[in-house]
Amino acid sequence: MNTAATESPVHSSTELHAAATVVDGSTVIELSDAHLDRIRRGGVTAVNHTVTRPYADTVTALREVNQCRRWIDEHADAVLLALTVADIERAKAEGKEAVILGPQDTEMIGVDLDLLGTFHDLGIRILQLTYQRQNLLGAGCGEVTDSGLTRKGRTFVRAMNELGILVDVSHCGERTGLDAMDASDKPVVVTHSFCDAMSPHIRAKSDDYLRRLGAQGGVMGITTLSGFLYYPDAPTRRPDLARFVEHVSRVVEVAGVDHVAIATDYDETWTEAMRAAQLKDKEQQNLLGDFGWNERRAIGMDDASQFPNFTEALLAGGFSPEDVIKILGGNWLRVFGEAWKPADL
Repeated sequence: MNTAATESPVHSSTELHAAATVVDGSTVIELSDAHLDRIRRGGVTAVNHTVTRPYADTVTALREVNQCRRWIDEHADAVLLALTVADIERAKAEGKEAVILGPQDTEMIGVDLDLLGTFHDLGIRILQLTYQRQNLLGAGCGEVTDSGLTRKGRTFVRAMNELGILVDVSHCGERTGLDAMDASDKPVVVTHSFCDAMSPHIRAKSDDYLRRLGAQGGVMGITTLSGFLYYPDAPTRRPDLARFVEHVSRVVEVAGVDHVAIATDYDETWTEAMRAAQLKDKEQQNLLGDFGWNERRAIGMDDASQFPNFTEALLAGGFSPEDVIKILGGNWLRVFGEAWKPADL
């Protein structure tokens, strides 16, 4: 990995942000020129894009991957597909956006390891094992009972390791996530979550969980959705980026600065019609709880164009420039490099 950015002196938050390789660990991008403009203005180099909708069937998922791949091809002057860390480094050097394909569900694959290989061949490099509910691999965090990773799930995780797909356990139940860490030879990540000790929620991660994640070499991206960074003593108060920094600091205290990063968890395609449909879906509400309303965003991070505000907030929160570089993207690059295969393999 190119470490020139961390070795170069910087004298302001603007210079520091420009020097960093900035990564959004989880988002749903709008395939549009407006998205590209926001990314450019925000100085973002790479995004982990939820390329397929959770619970999609195989045909729908393949169609969504194809749509994204074609959009990348049509915008080759501004975007590239990230298959290796070298691709992200090239995007940084060329002023482009590197799009990582990272579905948040495996139901379109089931336990078919040949089909898992096909999705890898199509560019999938991050894959979440479960999305809220139980599937053939394990339990989602929305289930009342979490019996952990299944036997098939353990085989699936080992196949992901072999292929070079990073294991994501963001929406998994706690036992299932811990089992995935035990089963994986490579670091496991929580691409987008927050700290249960500060904002209790079924999607949050406990201190013990974070310690295990750090010991295993993983990384957790902290979201900036209001419904997740809430203040327990003032739940209707809209959080700002200082609250985001508090969650970052908690992970650093528990697991270490090498194990925390940024993940907005924003859906750029979200509409009021989609929200209304979700609110009518009783099964989804039972699984998601309060999740349905929290596309509302933290103060200071309305969209990707405001990513420089992260750098300012982290510096204001007492983090050194070296640690800010890690949190902005260096930690993601490290774990990507440990899980993905180099281009020549």
